[in-house]
Parts: sequence; C-alpha cells; structure tokens
Amino acid sequence: MQIRKAIYPGTFDPITLGHLDIITRASKIFDFIIIAIANKSRKALLFTTDERIYLARIATKHLPNIKIIEFNNLISHFAKKQKVNILIRGLRTVTDFEYEKKLSQMNKYLVPLLENIFFIASKDYSFVSSSLVKEVAYYGGDVSNLLPISVNEALITKLKIKQL
Repeated sequence: MQIRKAIYPGTFDPITLGHLDIITRASKIFDFIIIAIANKSRKALLFTTDERIYLARIATKHLPNIKIIEFNNLISHFAKKQKVNILIRGLRTVTDFEYEKKLSQMNKYLVPLLENIFFIASKDYSFVSSSLVKEVAYYGGDVSNLLPISVNEALITKLKIKQL
C-alpha cells in the first residue's frame, strides 16, 4: 500500500487555529503531512523562521503524522524534491479561490504531476488570517481564541518587544 503524503505550505506567521483546523482535518485523510514553512516571503514577517517552526511544532505535537520543514524556493520544486505530489491549501473566501487557482495552475505548469487539495475553512475560522490576527493584537485586541495558547503568548511577547 502506498503512503499518502501531502504538503501544507505557508508562512504561518503565526500559525492560527484556522491553520490547525486544516492540518487536523488533513491529518485524518493523509498518512503523512509536511508543514512547509517558507523562510522567504514578500510579506513582512513578525516571527523568524526558527520561531515559526517552533510554534508550529508545539501547536501540532498532538498529531503524530506531521513533520515541519522550512523551504526557501518554489513550493513546486520543494514538493518534487520531497517526492510529494499533493499540496494542501485553505480557502476562506472567493478571493482566496481566485488566487489559489492561479497558484495551482502555475504549480501544475512547473510540475505537471502536482495536485492541489483545497480545504474550505471552518465557519469559526473563515475570517482568520495571520496578518489580521497580528494587526488586531498589535492594537491591543484580544485574539486568544484564534490562536493556540503558546502561539498567543509568543505573539504578545513579540509585540511587546517590538513596541519597545
């Protein structure tokens, strides 16, 4: 029997309960999931790559079939190197779908055997993005119900240090 492997790529800056919901749901479908954390991004990142990896490991420690790896090139090339042909992506809105559709088509152009599996965000997390969570927290809003406890604590600490 072939092992069903998938990659869930992103910046995870920070990992949210929305991400964790998708990871948990996907872990019931796939035998093994690589959470691929981008160490380069056009986005302004708050956490270092090592911090994001650490927080993702804490948040997913209850899931035995998860591995967390950083990557610094095209996700299609990373997937090919890992010998994985399925990418997991989350969809919250129609806008996400349009963007993800383009990414999916480009990845398929680059690596024809690469497939994308889309998970629709659970209604409780359909509005949650790492960027929005960081912005709300920066201005003193409570985002504790949108993040794993350890991630919320790390976010509060990081923002206090940054604001000094």
